[in-house]
Amino acid sequence: MNLKKTVLALAVAGIAAAPMIASAAGHADGGSVYGSMRYGVQSVDAGGTTDRITEMRNFGSRFGIKGETDLGNGMTAFGAWEAHMFGAGLRDFKFGLKGDFGEVYTGDGINHAWDSLMTTDGTWWYGGSRHLTEGVQSNAITYMGGAGPVKFGLTAQLANNNAAATTVPVAAAVVDDNAIDTIEAVVAFDAGPVNIALGMTDSKVNADATTGLVVSGSAGSIGYAVDFQSSGDASSMQLEGHFGSFYAQFGSSDDGSVNAPTPSALVLGYTQSIGPNTLAYYEMRNADSDVAGVDAVSTIAAVLVYSVK
Repeated sequence: MNLKKTVLALAVAGIAAAPMIASAAGHADGGSVYGSMRYGVQSVDAGGTTDRITEMRNFGSRFGIKGETDLGNGMTAFGAWEAHMFGAGLRDFKFGLKGDFGEVYTGDGINHAWDSLMTTDGTWWYGGSRHLTEGVQSNAITYMGGAGPVKFGLTAQLANNNAAATTVPVAAAVVDDNAIDTIEAVVAFDAGPVNIALGMTDSKVNADATTGLVVSGSAGSIGYAVDFQSSGDASSMQLEGHFGSFYAQFGSSDDGSVNAPTPSALVLGYTQSIGPNTLAYYEMRNADSDVAGVDAVSTIAAVLVYSVK
């Protein structure tokens, strides 16, 4: 089959499938199809004698289906599937039950206990790179609950024994394939203008558990977040502030070894509203490896975002 016929066949198949997908999502109570197209220009200067590289690229465009169904007796079933538009990659997948008891769900992606209650990354694209851990991302079951201003979550991961929850390097160890790989426990207290969250994630392939403290809050159009993580001698700190449409983030990490570099990253950004479901954002990131003789990497981007909700 020649190229023109192949493209035409794919186009026809896509047009025919779209209403069926929308119809399937619509059969669930509150079901919907959604997506976000994010494309723009990026310019990277790695320093030294290298030339600045400027290119058009995708910035995390995604497409998803989500819905929930009332099962009666105060129980609701829910599910969501989300994938990257460009390239074969699952971004988020979960399904479960919720009710007066809280909610319990399983799946892969970005919504387990640590990420739900400990996240502080409010940037569009370049932030959050200095954390020791982002929490469990796959092969897990999570329970989320709460009472009044207190929320808590517990996640258990059972995956390949080479899967690690943190980026802290450790020596190889003998592990049990049938045991839980990672446990996460998080509790958060909302005191109005201030929210405090404490978390612990312990992986059997890491010598030390990672603990975290997040203090965040807002007043009007001004918001802030302080994120500290520790694992053995290693640590990381992330500071973030929002001022209306402007935001800034600074992160730094230390692996705890003697005379080791302490890499850091600074992100500055601005979000511009263009119209319904449409905006643009501009981000600048300066990443310093703290290695002698190695220049910092400077990156700037301008991205257009259109969302279907």
